[in-house]
Amino acid sequence: MHRLPVVRDRGASFSYACHGCGHCCHHKAIRVDPYAVARLADALGVSTTAVLRDYVDAATSTLRQSDGGACVFFDGGCSVHSGRPLPCRLYPLGWGGKPNGDESFYELSAHPQSAGVYGTDGTVADYLASQGTASYERASWRYAEVLRRLQLAADADGPDPGAPPSITDVDEAVRHHCEQRGEPIPDDVEARVDLHLALLHAWLDAAGAPAGGCTPG
Repeated sequence: MHRLPVVRDRGASFSYACHGCGHCCHHKAIRVDPYAVARLADALGVSTTAVLRDYVDAATSTLRQSDGGACVFFDGGCSVHSGRPLPCRLYPLGWGGKPNGDESFYELSAHPQSAGVYGTDGTVADYLASQGTASYERASWRYAEVLRRLQLAADADGPDPGAPPSITDVDEAVRHHCEQRGEPIPDDVEARVDLHLALLHAWLDAAGAPAGGCTPG
């Protein structure tokens, strides 16, 4: 199997062609943040509450697997391809980023019988664009900032604003907010995520948690 060196930046030469062998859909811990759950729910036509209940391991925030190790959404192919999470879009790359904007990409270990074809016909940036990673990358930073502020709020002796909105369940938090105010629930998944983040930050502001930190993307 062709092996690539560590990929340092988005301008590095890289290409990958998936041929649907399905090996990458087995025995992988696919972690999902609230945005990924919201996109999965949108692709399935269900609520984020249902996705969290039926498809996500609450202890690890990873997608459940069958007894044979297949992703819960694998049925010979990806049944939620339009809403697949960021790790699936990045594959066969991994992504490491820091709040200061530094990032690196690296090749994940592929299955020895993988049918994927590696090459250098494009760039990392080209590949990411073809996989639609941008909104997922932005959301990962936005929710990382929420988690950072939650930790600060837990450590600080600030005011008690009461229970926070649901951190993981976008639809539940948005529904509760909109019903309390008699407002319509946004139809668009991106608008619901934006509102969810705004609700979380409003609660964190009330709790006295400092803002600023995880800003790239």
